[in-house]
Amino acid sequence: MGKLGPMGNLKPPSLPTVLEEAIMLSLLERPRFGQNIVEVVSAASNGTCQISCGTLYPALRRLESRGFIRSEKSEANLVVRRGHNRCYYAVTDQGREVLNNLEAMRHQIKKYDEALEVVT
Repeated sequence: MGKLGPMGNLKPPSLPTVLEEAIMLSLLERPRFGQNIVEVVSAASNGTCQISCGTLYPALRRLESRGFIRSEKSEANLVVRRGHNRCYYAVTDQGREVLNNLEAMRHQIKKYDEALEVVT
């Protein structure tokens, strides 16, 4: 659900950035921990998208605060490593809806562009 803007009107949730979308896409199939997200995004982009920890974790916090992902801290998903618990992240239903809407928008834009090519 959106938030109230300065004039009291309903404001839709902001769309994810390209980086945030890539992170969300990496979480579609299964929950992942930070380093695994970095590896998946890097592999999927053929190495063109390299995410540092200083970029990843603030993006994960933004996505979580907007309700697009959630962190999973159940005992089944925690691994103690160097004295720190490993946190897994997963896309929420709201996050899936946002990704689906972005894909639908891409499809509509492509259809619109194809229709314009026929006319011109």
